[in-house]
Amino acid sequence: MERILIVKLSSIGDVVHALPVLRTIRHNLPDSYIAWIVEERAMEILEGDKDIDKLIIINTKKWRKGLSLRGGTGAILKSFSEIFDIINILRKERFDIAIDLQGLIKSGVISYLSGAKAIIGFDSKNCREFLNIIFTNKKVSPKKEDSHVIDKNLSLLKPLDCKKIKREFFISHSIKDDKYINDFLLKNRINGKPIIAVNIGAGWRTKEWGIKNYAELCDRIVLEFGVNIILTWGPGEGNMVKGVKDSMKYKPFVAPPTTLKQLVSLLRRCAFFIGGDTGPLHIASALKIPTVAIYGPSDPLRNGPYGDNHIIIHKKLECSGCYKRSCDTIKCMKIISVDEVFSAIANQVSKYHSVRTSEHITTLTV
Repeated sequence: MERILIVKLSSIGDVVHALPVLRTIRHNLPDSYIAWIVEERAMEILEGDKDIDKLIIINTKKWRKGLSLRGGTGAILKSFSEIFDIINILRKERFDIAIDLQGLIKSGVISYLSGAKAIIGFDSKNCREFLNIIFTNKKVSPKKEDSHVIDKNLSLLKPLDCKKIKREFFISHSIKDDKYINDFLLKNRINGKPIIAVNIGAGWRTKEWGIKNYAELCDRIVLEFGVNIILTWGPGEGNMVKGVKDSMKYKPFVAPPTTLKQLVSLLRRCAFFIGGDTGPLHIASALKIPTVAIYGPSDPLRNGPYGDNHIIIHKKLECSGCYKRSCDTIKCMKIISVDEVFSAIANQVSKYHSVRTSEHITTLTV
């Protein structure tokens, strides 16, 4: 029985992208022991997944803050204590294999400290931080056609000789999560019409399309298609959502505060999703919800929504794929027009109605 550690710490979207690795390992090595080490802020994606034998939670942001000179002696000692506790947990697990899907220095250090005999990672051209290669002893070079990060992640399973690749995503949610969302929908009388989730925020300022654009887009969607618009949001994005709502002529619904599990339950009820390159987009994609994705600094070939039921709006510039979190112009987002995004959602709605009509005809025929 192989004892395997998956090292994928964050972010939410990145953890979602790593789920097919877990499914593939479990399918090909059903008797293996699989642990996953993840940052606290992304752990909800993995909680309740029956393919995971042990979930190891860390908080490197808190550690960095505690170890800073401003943290004080108590905070420094506490951070060191927590770090040593994690090292002890990793060593006691006696892992045979560690798979570093992150490609960073910190993920390399964690993989090395696990004590695993085999540490699998990317080669120097594909890891995100060059020094990561110091900590891996089995380096993999993804094929040229493995352009998407999901396929790159799966390429790291070559040393395990997995015969069957499972490009599948599983994110659990509970009856309690469903009830929370059902109560919200009933209270607001949201029923009958298709629901379109629109996610305003993004993890980086350079990925934001703007309050004015989203407000104009949502008004046109409601006027043209008569659907329900629900604005989804996360921590620190409340003011942005309020700005969109206050700027609209046709008032949308605003999602209640949600955990990641509750967001999954809400998105399962949506016909479409609109938003930038952020965690909720990749959750929607994993749930096979058609999306219209608005991309700027990140490369959609590498980080776009996975599958063939998505439309990506992206302007190719000389600086495309810069992955910058700050920019003086953010031209790549500013030149995306409301007309372009509206045209894309109109395309998705047209396909949706075609499928629904086809299903209706099939039902009548039977």
